[in-house]
Amino acid sequence: MRAFTALEVSGQVLDSLVAFQDEIRKTGADVKMVERENLHFTVKFLGEISEEQAAEADSRLRRLALKGAEVEVRGAGAFPAPTRPRVLWAGVAKEHDALISPVANLVISSLEGIGERDDRPFRAHITLGRVRSGRNSRELAELLTTNRERTFGKVRLSALKLKSSMLTPAGPIYKDLGEYPLS
Repeated sequence: MRAFTALEVSGQVLDSLVAFQDEIRKTGADVKMVERENLHFTVKFLGEISEEQAAEADSRLRRLALKGAEVEVRGAGAFPAPTRPRVLWAGVAKEHDALISPVANLVISSLEGIGERDDRPFRAHITLGRVRSGRNSRELAELLTTNRERTFGKVRLSALKLKSSMLTPAGPIYKDLGEYPLS
């Protein structure tokens, strides 16, 4: 099964992110948007793992003492860059990175040896969409540049989730495998 860990977002922040996705659509760029119910901060993508590895991940995550926080979702951009976008994202306020990164780093280190290896440092972001082609890329880059400091609102991070992801032609279907409260 494909699996990952995530911190979910809700409420007004979701409304703001979906409104921004509508602005992205209006650029005419060729982007496959992430569905509202699938918007989240990815903490660790595990990739294809076995049932046994999922059980081990669940066991390790249950032993963690994770601290929750209220963070401001702020800024829009693209990986690898707004002028060469592949993944469109919303970020977290720089001053709140110190609230979310320790949680992520603890989760990532606890899952060492399970799933795909990824040596890139954690960067808090919510994937908004994936670019399929270069159509209207200039308009898209301008929108991202204009909104690089946009505030989407504050959200309380209260639980980490271990999720499975089943890919379908209509988009991924996520299922919660475990939930771990943040104090």
